[in-house]
Amino acid sequence: MKQFVILILSVIAIASANSAPKEVRIAAYEYPPYFTTENTQHLVGDIVKALNAKQSDYHFSVVHIAPNGRYDALREQGCCDAIFFEDRSWGWEHVDYAVQLTTPIYEDKERFVARKHINRGQSFFQVKGLRFGGIIGYHYPFVANEKDNRVLEEEYGIYLGHSHQVNLRMLLNGRLDLIMLADAYIRSVLMEETRSKLLLSEQHYSVHQLSAVSNPGKAISADKLEVLLSELRQTGELQQILSKHRL
Repeated sequence: MKQFVILILSVIAIASANSAPKEVRIAAYEYPPYFTTENTQHLVGDIVKALNAKQSDYHFSVVHIAPNGRYDALREQGCCDAIFFEDRSWGWEHVDYAVQLTTPIYEDKERFVARKHINRGQSFFQVKGLRFGGIIGYHYPFVANEKDNRVLEEEYGIYLGHSHQVNLRMLLNGRLDLIMLADAYIRSVLMEETRSKLLLSEQHYSVHQLSAVSNPGKAISADKLEVLLSELRQTGELQQILSKHRL
């Protein structure tokens, strides 16, 4: 009888383990409005909530990482299984392990931004030798997507900060001449008072197709993510999330 009870309990334990949702850890770095530690409301968090509410096979959670730690995060021994809102050209074609991308979730564009000044117009963006402020771990095509901080600072003269907020303050204080902002940031994050002080380039510098990237050898494949995200599209939930952030 005792052995029978143990057998039944073992079967129940195995069944429970098999029915438990698989944990999927989504890497996220400071990249507002997609993700930010400055606000509890961001796109990655809202999508994770929607995915968890939509199904029970997977449980998604967000893991905060540094921008330049995203590639190690998705390695076999890394902390995460996937990352949202990435462009393939942001170094994913050079990693030494397999990655898969979904179809784009959102298309974003970037443009140069300067401080408004008397007699300063669009020709300002063509001036040589301007002091540019970037973000550590971000990619900038005009410096060949160089990621080495020392090279960016010493050879290209780029100031590297940790957030757009800091760079914006330095721009408005005259310590920087130029920064780059995504249209998503301009629409979703910038207060009108701040925006009124900025000169935005009328020309976009780059266009990004932002997808989910996964390591197929870990908890979830891009194909499965595609299915789940498609369900959010079909029900209109994904558009509701984007609209919530004015996108």
